[in-house]
Amino acid sequence: MHKILHTRHKRKIAYMHYKGKSKIGFLFFPGFNSDMKGYKALKIYNWCKSKKYQCTLFDYSGHGNSSKKFIDSSFTEWIEDSNEILNKVTSGPQILIGSSMGGWIAIKIGLLNPKKIKGILTIAAAPDFTKRLWQKHLSRAQKEKINKNGFIIIPSDYDDEGYIITKKIIDSGNKNLILGSKTLEIKSPLRLIHGDKDKDVHWKESLKIFNKCKSLNAELILIKNGDHRLSNNQQLKKIILTVQSLFNEVKR
Repeated sequence: MHKILHTRHKRKIAYMHYKGKSKIGFLFFPGFNSDMKGYKALKIYNWCKSKKYQCTLFDYSGHGNSSKKFIDSSFTEWIEDSNEILNKVTSGPQILIGSSMGGWIAIKIGLLNPKKIKGILTIAAAPDFTKRLWQKHLSRAQKEKINKNGFIIIPSDYDDEGYIITKKIIDSGNKNLILGSKTLEIKSPLRLIHGDKDKDVHWKESLKIFNKCKSLNAELILIKNGDHRLSNNQQLKKIILTVQSLFNEVKR
C-alpha cells in the first residue's frame, strides 16, 4: 500500500517506504513511463524487506499513482520529486538504484546531494536520451509536429499505445544533461550494469558515465546477451548480487 508525499511544489507523490533495520537505505528510480510497481523495482524492494534493509520506491509526477498528467510533467518535476523523496522520506545515507532513465536521474540526485549518497547503481542507464532522441532519432516531420502541437506519440516495444514525447520533456531534459561536462563529480562507489545486446540504449552510454565519473571505485558490468529490460532470473540474480556487494562495501 503506497503513501503520499505532499511536496512543496504542491504535487502528490506516491511512494512505498520500508523502514528496515539498516543504517543505509536503498532508493529506487524507475525508468521513463515506468513506476514503482515495475518488476525490477518490486524485486529489489521485496529482497530488501527479506534482509531488513531500508528501501524506498516512488512514482514520478505523471507516473503511476502520483499527481499530474504525464503530458504536463517533465524532467524538472521528476528531479524535484526525487530530491524531495530523498530528503523527506528516506532516513540516513542512501544507495541510489536507477533503471534506464532512472539511472540518469539517480546521477543528477547524487550530484545534488553528495553527502547523503553512499553509492550509486545504474541498470541500463539512459543518460541524456532527450538530446540523442532529438538529434538522431526524430525525423524532420516529427520535430515540426512536436514544435507545432507540443507533443508526438512514438512507437514503443513497451507500450502498445506508444510513448508520448513532449517539447517540455525534450527541453527540460536538455537542461539537465550530464555527459556534456568533462567530469562528473561522483565520488561515491559506482556500479553500472548494462546488457551488451541492449537495442534501446547502447552499453557505451554507461561507459560514458564510467569514464567521466571521479570515483576511483567504479565498475562497468556488461551482461552477456542482456537486453534493455535485464529482467530474466539470471539477470535479476546478478543485479541483486551487485546490490548486496555494494551494500557490504559501503556499510564498513
